[in-house]
Amino acid sequence: MHRGLECDAGRLVELPSHWGLDDWAQYVQSMDLHYMMPIRAPEQGFAAFAQEFEAAYRHGALWVPVVHPFATGRLARWEVVHRFLEQVLQRGDVWFAPMEEIAAHVRTVVDKGLWSPRIDRLPYYAEPVRVR
Repeated sequence: MHRGLECDAGRLVELPSHWGLDDWAQYVQSMDLHYMMPIRAPEQGFAAFAQEFEAAYRHGALWVPVVHPFATGRLARWEVVHRFLEQVLQRGDVWFAPMEEIAAHVRTVVDKGLWSPRIDRLPYYAEPVRVR
């Protein structure tokens, strides 16, 4: 779901992702951060991304993966991503774009009155919240 954040300085379009679309949980272990999850094989790790994409595609939704160069950027993992991207682009009706272009598209749709996002006005409180 897209939404807008608005304050005196202007309006921001939020393009949300989800922890389930972050490669960290699939491919990273970090003793320094005490994060010791099992590292998955490339195709197993990317399966969640592909399934999320297919659901987003069926419903006309936004798919925002979070990929770190040191995680998904490993050769075997990137080969899986590359094959996936080639396959979905062959469909012809999939748009991959930088976030700036997607946000501009959302603004255009809103400005034309074709869609109305939820807008959160910030700050939520006009003065400090006092706890008694």
